[in-house]
Amino acid sequence: MNRIIGILILTLLTKVAFGQSISQSKVPAVVLNAFQLKYPNAEDIKWKKHKDKYEIDFKVNSKSHELKMDYKGSVSEHSQDLYLSEIPKDVLGIIREKAPFFDLHDADLYEKGGKITYVTKVRIDGSYSYFWVNEKAELQKYRRELKDSEIPDSIMKMIKSDYGSLDITRAKYVEERGNINYIIGGNINGKDNAFWFDTKYKFLRHKQDLRDTEIPATILKVVASDYKDFDIKDADKIQTKNDITYILRLQKSKDRVYVTFDKSGKILEVN
Repeated sequence: MNRIIGILILTLLTKVAFGQSISQSKVPAVVLNAFQLKYPNAEDIKWKKHKDKYEIDFKVNSKSHELKMDYKGSVSEHSQDLYLSEIPKDVLGIIREKAPFFDLHDADLYEKGGKITYVTKVRIDGSYSYFWVNEKAELQKYRRELKDSEIPDSIMKMIKSDYGSLDITRAKYVEERGNINYIIGGNINGKDNAFWFDTKYKFLRHKQDLRDTEIPATILKVVASDYKDFDIKDADKIQTKNDITYILRLQKSKDRVYVTFDKSGKILEVN
């Protein structure tokens, strides 16, 4: 199954992709029994464990499913492949408002917290668009891939003037919860960068990949003290119009944490 749900981290449809593969014999009886009762015809079953959650990939009648269960055997998230004929007509109507003619590339039904979201990936004129529509046929999010020629010139001029020449690797137009953004990403001097702009092409946010030597000393001091057994696997600098923060991905064995710091080294958030 195309993991289009996993594309946007920290959104409604965030998926935890980091888990350790385990054999079914290592799955607690209460979890295994709950799964087998719910899906007695499951095939090609693969188990992963992440903290106290169990992630199961499987098929039913050749259709792919992904499931998350807690240690008590309760389902927390579920997604499954859909055929075009299984997408509700009112959901298709929302998609056709933006794309009257399209080729369906993938569709999934996603359930979490008692709510259902239909996630579709369609191809239009050689580019992909993604739709997140709830069970009330309300558009939650829309994302469209942009060709280089569709990126406003003023955005590219601003990036080049303030940050340097950008080798574009991705460009998107995104509508979500009343906000509309252009997201442009690529390489500047061998480092990954991403930029966010509004529909008036005003700068909103810049994310830049950092080398370890570019992490402020105040932050490294806190890491050495509070996370002394962890290795720094990735570091990003986040700049907005009014603030600068740093996000470090730290790992110790199979434990992974994302720690957000302000520029003075104060910890703001841990995930």
